[in-house]
Amino acid sequence: MASEAVANGSSSAAEGLTPAQKLMEQHDHHATVEEVVDEEDVAHPPPSASHEADTSEAPPPPVFGEKSAGKQKVDDSAPPAPKPSASAPLNTASEELFPALGPVKPRAQAAVPPAWGKKPASLVSNGVNGSGNGIAGSNNTSRASTPASGLGAPMTQASGRGPVLPTMNLPGKFSHKISFHPSQLTPRQQLKKPLNDIIRDINRRSKAKLEFKPGGPGGLVFFEATGPQDAVHQVLKDIANEVGSKQSVKVPVPASVRPYIIGKGGAKIQEISKASGARIQVPRQEEAEDEDAMIDVLIEGNALTAEMARREINKIVNERTSTVNLRLKDIPAEFYPFLAGPHNSLVENLEQGRDVRVQIPHYTTWQTQAPPQAQRNQPIPFVPHPNLPISIAGDRQHAQDVQAELERQVQQLRQRLAIEQRSIERGRHQFIVGDHGGSLHDFLNETGCSIIIPPSTDDSEEIYVVGPPDKIEAGVNKLEDLAASMQMAIVDAARQHRGAQAQSHAHNLTRYLRQRQALAELERTHEANIVAPTDRDGPTAWEIYARNGKNSQQARGDIQNVFASHPPNRFSTVPVDPFYHQFLQQRNAQHIRDEMGVHVVFPEESEESPDLILVYEGSTPAADYVIPRGPPPAAAVQAYQQALEEARQFIENLTSAQQEIVSRDVEAPPKFHSRIQRFVDREQQGLARDVIPAQLLFGERRPQEARTRSNAGITMRGPTNAIDDLNAKILAFIEQEEKDEAERGHVTTFEFPQKFANFLIGKRGENVRKLREEFDVDIQIENGKVELKGPPAKANACKAHIQALAKRLEDEATHTLKIKSQYHRDLIGAKGSQVNRLQDRYNVRINFPRSNNANDDDAATEGGASQRNFRNQAADEVVIRGPRRGADEAREELLNLLQWTIDNSHADSVSVAQSQVPSLIGSGGREMENLRLATGAQIDVPGAREATDPSGRAEIKLKGTKKQVEEAKKLLQERAKVFDDTVVKTIDVDRKHHRTLIGGSGSNIRQIVTAAGGPDNSRELARMVRFPRAESDESSIRVEGPSNIVEQIIASIKSQVESLENQTTETLDVSPDKHRILIGRGGETRRSLESQFNIQLDIPKQNATGAARNQVKISGEPGQVAKAKDHIFDLVKGQEGETVQVPKYLHHSIADNGQFFRRLRNDHKVTVDHAGHQIPPRPSHNEGGKARKGANGDALPLITDDDTGAGAEEKYSWELVDNNPIDESTDTSATIPWILRGPAESVPRAKQTLQSAIDAASKPSSTGYLILPDPRSYRLVVGPSGSTINGIRKKTGTKVQVPRDQKDEAIEIVGPKDGVEEARKLILEAVGRGGQGRK
Repeated sequence: MASEAVANGSSSAAEGLTPAQKLMEQHDHHATVEEVVDEEDVAHPPPSASHEADTSEAPPPPVFGEKSAGKQKVDDSAPPAPKPSASAPLNTASEELFPALGPVKPRAQAAVPPAWGKKPASLVSNGVNGSGNGIAGSNNTSRASTPASGLGAPMTQASGRGPVLPTMNLPGKFSHKISFHPSQLTPRQQLKKPLNDIIRDINRRSKAKLEFKPGGPGGLVFFEATGPQDAVHQVLKDIANEVGSKQSVKVPVPASVRPYIIGKGGAKIQEISKASGARIQVPRQEEAEDEDAMIDVLIEGNALTAEMARREINKIVNERTSTVNLRLKDIPAEFYPFLAGPHNSLVENLEQGRDVRVQIPHYTTWQTQAPPQAQRNQPIPFVPHPNLPISIAGDRQHAQDVQAELERQVQQLRQRLAIEQRSIERGRHQFIVGDHGGSLHDFLNETGCSIIIPPSTDDSEEIYVVGPPDKIEAGVNKLEDLAASMQMAIVDAARQHRGAQAQSHAHNLTRYLRQRQALAELERTHEANIVAPTDRDGPTAWEIYARNGKNSQQARGDIQNVFASHPPNRFSTVPVDPFYHQFLQQRNAQHIRDEMGVHVVFPEESEESPDLILVYEGSTPAADYVIPRGPPPAAAVQAYQQALEEARQFIENLTSAQQEIVSRDVEAPPKFHSRIQRFVDREQQGLARDVIPAQLLFGERRPQEARTRSNAGITMRGPTNAIDDLNAKILAFIEQEEKDEAERGHVTTFEFPQKFANFLIGKRGENVRKLREEFDVDIQIENGKVELKGPPAKANACKAHIQALAKRLEDEATHTLKIKSQYHRDLIGAKGSQVNRLQDRYNVRINFPRSNNANDDDAATEGGASQRNFRNQAADEVVIRGPRRGADEAREELLNLLQWTIDNSHADSVSVAQSQVPSLIGSGGREMENLRLATGAQIDVPGAREATDPSGRAEIKLKGTKKQVEEAKKLLQERAKVFDDTVVKTIDVDRKHHRTLIGGSGSNIRQIVTAAGGPDNSRELARMVRFPRAESDESSIRVEGPSNIVEQIIASIKSQVESLENQTTETLDVSPDKHRILIGRGGETRRSLESQFNIQLDIPKQNATGAARNQVKISGEPGQVAKAKDHIFDLVKGQEGETVQVPKYLHHSIADNGQFFRRLRNDHKVTVDHAGHQIPPRPSHNEGGKARKGANGDALPLITDDDTGAGAEEKYSWELVDNNPIDESTDTSATIPWILRGPAESVPRAKQTLQSAIDAASKPSSTGYLILPDPRSYRLVVGPSGSTINGIRKKTGTKVQVPRDQKDEAIEIVGPKDGVEEARKLILEAVGRGGQGRK
């Protein structure tokens, strides 16, 4: 508070000069101490604002004492203050010049550099309402800090204007006065006592004298007090309390300064309140509150006390923040384009000359609600968009100036802007403004209007044009012109898949493709906008919009192919209670996709539909799946249906096996809701995939009936048992929380090493926030102490956790390694893979120096240590920090990795032609990868966009050991030499000769290339000689390679073409049943004929009809064609055919799984076909001899040395099966033709073999299965070198097979029933003899 010291008798004569004044006259030295902070100013800051008596006019500027006026911020508009007179006497009251003349006063504290911001705070006193009053700029924000009464604060008044003679304060005679505007005073009729009585009472109890002096300028009234300094201050406070009216002031401050205003335990706010006498309220911190947000501190008191408190709060703000980051959330987003201007021109004007950055969001799409409407010529009730604020960052005063300017412009825009709307098809929207359309800045610059379109999630077609009324028509015309320039096409899935369920399928297909992001992919591919229907009961057609018709038609064709690949049989729907949707989606959908190849489409939460859409996608992993095009093959339909049915059964079994789903309400105070949700989430972690978790519903998500009963409850829904169990746990949790609430005031304080505070706090307080959520306590960290406020049990648990962290950090070690920066990239690895592996393995932090251009002030380690700690590390320093053991091991491994990197850092390069790079890389990088694997070197190939030298060469960089690099360099140089010697030539050849030149499976062209010295590798051969594609009309053949080889290839091609020009074609009439003779197995005979006679053989396909079915064409030189013709006739003629009718029921018995056909082909060179007749179904066979059981079904005992006598065979397992039983329903007269074809002399023998097989198969045949109890007995059946088994076979005429695995398998005997029985008897006798021999 500015004060004026008045000396008694100072107006008397100058003859009574003091010694100090005489000393001043002798020395021409005029020292002033105006810049020294006065003790009274520090302890009692003066009020600053006043108003005139007439409230309709602005209050006059305040009048300050000489000293106070000298300490105010200079106002450029004010005239300069007059300089003190040269003859002014020296101020002997100055403690600076004459410390011995008065009581010792403490020096003002030195200015402390602010802890926040980049430059020192500006200590400026502001008016209580932030208005310009001659002191400094405003401190107001969008929430204007005006007093509730609309009045200013009182001010102090000097005894006169202009410079005052410096005088000495005499002890006990300090004088000070304050002034009030009449509106700041309580009306006299409302005072408890008359004013004179109040002044008399105050004077009676005070050592100071208080005087009332009315009649000041503008109706101001003054109160002046004289006496001891402390008494003067108290008297002025007392009179302000008695006569001053109650004031309410809102002071906007950054949220980040809140803790400094409150202080530890509220100490600072209490100190300010006690010193000023005002009541101060700071709003509580809200969840997810931004540090840069502005909050209002409410000050209540009279004009004097409110101003004193306001100044103290502003002083804290100035000390803590020199820069601010304002977010203006009260401005409608429709104003943003007009505030920013075309191409942000107005933003640049706002920033010019100010240390501030302004960001106005780009607004073209409304988010939550469409722009408002109003009657014509009426102001539009635009509403703010808090989620899309304007950001102003920089110097606090400059930011507030910009804010004030923006708010002024907003008030003008509210009166100036009009709005018009037009309905335009949604597909045209993004071409009007957006990624595919024009720029909003260009539209604004051309028309003076802005455009607002609906979001993609809304079906609205309304587009809004906002602008001044005189320009709105131009904006609408421009909008309609842009919309009319678009091309549109329509495609409908319902028309492509017609049927009873066409509309339903079309909607399901649309939902699936939308969820699969296929629409976005199609839009990007064809530069189009696709509008797909969302209403299930509405139209099914897709609308396609593009800037040109070609794009729209290409997109339409592509979409039709997508529709064709998704027929109705690829889809299925299954109704499922919506309760299960989240469970299925989170825990089972991926399993269904991976195991069954079925993608599940879940309805949106807003749809409230029970239907799940199942779509078959196949075995391709979901991440690699590509939406197919074109109709699927008919054979795939069965696979679709099988997989869809399997997925349906899986879902139905999973949901039907669950208990009954029930709902239950639990009453819980809203303040516990978030805690309950976290508690339930922890309880349900780790549930099995088939266990359905319970769901919790809060607030509006609860059913209407439950909300009617109680607004504070929680609704649980899930299986009966789970709900019962969870209900009990939640009730217990709520009970415990209520007990904990009663103990919230408990405070636990303990020490924590200050050097680890950053680790405990974490990046932006992340670690502390996690601890608060986990332990449910409030945590404060300051000056090496941690204060926990909350229930004792939770506080102790949190304390133990923090102390364990401190113990772990105490064991921390730091290693600084000197590593050249050239190796850093290799040590870090691709995307940090190497360093992350070390960090995870040893639980340490490894910091490499940042590049000079890095700008990541917020980067922090996982443990919360800011990277700022390592900003100054040298370019060749790597810092390892963590637990001692882990840090040591990480250091050891990093050094080993460094040594390996050094050993493998030999580098070299090879120059190759840029055009050779693709061939060196190969398809999918295969060639380059093979080269890397072969040499072990690291090979870096420049990309297509990387600059090449003027000669068109590219440098391939090699890295590795010296041997690896040399080997890779040698191979690349060889390939480069070959490529550099490569020439490309073309030869024009009639397309009719291309097939002959290529030859069967490329045999002819391979022979040409290899004969010229070219490669035999198919890939390299195809690269060397390229024929035009079949669908192309080109006829030129491209040959690329070394010049000598290319010349030889072209010469060979020319020679063959010349020969082909003289070719002739002859047609042979060959029966279709003999075509297979000419083709041979796998086309072998055909290729042999073409190679032998150098001709081309054209054999009709099986689907040919009419005369063409018999026409076999031979093309080639006339002489070769004649030879081939004769050879073919001989070949066909020699292949006689004879038909044998075989009973169908004996077909498979004779064929013996194809063995009989192979025997005929190998022994007689005879083939068999059935003239197109269908093969009869294979009969079912009885399975015998598969169980090791005795005759009575019991398990067989093992043979012992004592159990080999008579009757032992009864212990063997024997089963006799009839091989060819004839079912009563079998038609034994039905036959199938076997046509025997082959050489004339071989066919009769083959026929005889077949007849014998028919006779044998017609005879009764049986199979016996004999299992011996002792596996060791099987060798006795075989005998030495097979003598025993061969004798049995010969004697009985049966086939006897002894299994290799003799543990559980049976001896198989096949033949006539009598022979089988005899063979069994002989086997048992052989076993018996062998057993006696062992005895």
